[in-house]
Amino acid sequence: MRLVILLVAATSLILVQPDSAVAEEQPNDLILILDASNSMWGQIDGENKIVIARRAVGGLVDGLPEDSRAGLVAYGHRREGDCEDIEVVQDVDALRKEALKATINGIMPKGKTPITASLETAFGIIDGQQPTSVILISDGLETCSRDPCDAVRTARQSGLPFVLHVVGFDVAGEDTTQLECAAQEGGGLFLSVENAEQLSEALVSAYEKPQTPAGRLIVTTTSNGALQDAAVQVLDAGTGEWVAGGRTYVSDETNPRRIPLEDGSYRAKVAAAGISGASTLEFEFDIVEGGSVERSFDFSSGEVAVLVTRNGELSDATVRVLVNDSSDQVAAGRTYVAASSNPRVLTVPAGTYDIEVKLVRIKGDVLHRIEDVVVTGNERTDVHHDYASGTLNVAVMRDGTLVDAVVQVYDENGASVVGKRAYADESRNPVSFELIPGQYLLKVRELSGERREIDASVMPGEETAVEIDFANQGP
Repeated sequence: MRLVILLVAATSLILVQPDSAVAEEQPNDLILILDASNSMWGQIDGENKIVIARRAVGGLVDGLPEDSRAGLVAYGHRREGDCEDIEVVQDVDALRKEALKATINGIMPKGKTPITASLETAFGIIDGQQPTSVILISDGLETCSRDPCDAVRTARQSGLPFVLHVVGFDVAGEDTTQLECAAQEGGGLFLSVENAEQLSEALVSAYEKPQTPAGRLIVTTTSNGALQDAAVQVLDAGTGEWVAGGRTYVSDETNPRRIPLEDGSYRAKVAAAGISGASTLEFEFDIVEGGSVERSFDFSSGEVAVLVTRNGELSDATVRVLVNDSSDQVAAGRTYVAASSNPRVLTVPAGTYDIEVKLVRIKGDVLHRIEDVVVTGNERTDVHHDYASGTLNVAVMRDGTLVDAVVQVYDENGASVVGKRAYADESRNPVSFELIPGQYLLKVRELSGERREIDASVMPGEETAVEIDFANQGP
């Protein structure tokens, strides 16, 4: 068995495949490409990434069949800042496990990350008649201004019999479009890993998949006329277990995303990245006889215009757009009382929402929720809510003379709604309350200490006047 290994200083492994099928016979040569760029001295859980990578690759080597053939390419291990620092450390030959592990353990990170040139070097030592698995491990992206995806595509088009698997180590925060595209064009896996255990599992997974299934799920994601980054997960339809996944990004190299799958029944989840409130789209599908299933999803945003009035007139209110049946806010704004801002127009991803409207200056039960509002991409959805209110004027006096007093308004459930102070001054007595129509209890306390309670009704669009004279037995 022949093994060629390309090991680089990246800790992400993603499974990606092109549309063309890989040869039916299992690749039995392996090439490892080792990333020895300076960033491999970075640490994960207190341990240098190069140390983690050496141990993981050593574990892979220990598990190889004795009749395997393997080769090793390294880069960045001899000179700093040199994009040509690439070396075939071991040509593809009969596997000598201990010697190969000793060689790997002796490589010290130092330089740049010439991924593309390293791939081309690995392709150069492939036996043109012998199917080969190439495994690239890298903790970073190309730093020598070249495109690894294009290099892999060219090599495949030339007829070289290889599958490329890319393992990204500690690259979760980076745009790995080029690495994922390289794996996709190379008919292999892109696996993203974040720690030592995941790296070891990823290497074994890559080696045990010398060829990828012929079936494909092809997912295109767009938004407002442009490619949209999205995460795609594929689950077994029967067990719900994760099968495969990947990102579409915003590059035509990875969008549409082509995910290789065995024949079977699956459920997929597609979630737009970077769009707050965007719905996760789900669908079921079958792969039959190595065929392809294509799906396109448009995450285009739409507009929701919320008009708020009170007794038919524009009214000031806060507006919140929430994920349907939840309290998760997607967008918010305020209408004020000007036609330039009322209706309040908010841009949100297409989907189904609940909208909460709350009057700003009106007291009482002023929070209203409008449920199941459907927003369609590139369209406007109009929503209108009209509040009814009435005015309650309360005058407080003693023997016909205005007095200082505190007026507190309670709703019919006994909850305090609003309170004001009335003064012995015609400009501030009576005091006025704008309230939602209903029954209220007024509790009035003259500053001299006497108290009085009275019921009051507020009618929509009407004014209700109440006079309380502490000199009288009644109001």
